Amino acid sequence: MRFRLISIVLALMMTAPASSQSDALSDALERMIAAYGGAENLKKLDSMIQEWDLLALTRNQQGSDKRSVRLPEQLKVELTYPDKQETRVLNGDSGYAIFDDRAPSAASAMQTSAMRLQLMRLYSPLTLLDKRDALELSNSDGYVILTLREHGLQSDYVVSTDTWHIAKVMGKLSVNGVAMRFVTEYSDYSMVDGVLVHHRENKWVGSMNTAVLRLQRITVDAEFDDDEFEPVENRKDLVIARIADAAAF
Repeated sequence: MRFRLISIVLALMMTAPASSQSDALSDALERMIAAYGGAENLKKLDSMIQEWDLLALTRNQQGSDKRSVRLPEQLKVELTYPDKQETRVLNGDSGYAIFDDRAPSAASAMQTSAMRLQLMRLYSPLTLLDKRDALELSNSDGYVILTLREHGLQSDYVVSTDTWHIAKVMGKLSVNGVAMRFVTEYSDYSMVDGVLVHHRENKWVGSMNTAVLRLQRITVDAEFDDDEFEPVENRKDLVIARIADAAAF
């Protein structure tokens, strides 16, 4: 009888912290979903198109970044500059890269992992709720950090406890055995079609500030053709006009 009582006490001691963290995680996700417009509105982000003006700081060049997303596992990113084009496609387990007018080619393992990290960065609070069994929560000076691990990758969503907005997302990727950190900072939030959307991104690779982006247009509840996420050659008639005021970024 005494042994059974000790076992019950030990079990309660072990499960109490886990239960507390589970409650805190549920509370954080509920607050985020409410701040972003509610569950019904957030469903619109499961299929969307984002169109960005892009300033590449490392090459001092302006361009555009168009992202087509259909969750859970489809992403197309079209990067266009005055002198080059690059399209990246993630379709389930398959990744593709298309450079300029070359034929599509299978993406390397590193390129595919980078695309998966980008797709993870585009998860809404509602998507994170769907993946809550794979989430861990921690706290840091006015922020909660939701850590998601999937496909061998890790993304940390840093969330302000004042606004319950995602302030930045940090992704970790190993390149040739060297761990690299990719950080995207979010700002300039406003409601679009009932959903809270950030309109500015500041990107870092390690300690290097690589790009700043301004959102020009977002289409939620987007409808895609069946072949939208199949690899095809880049269009050859795209023209990127230079943005007059780089300070707008």
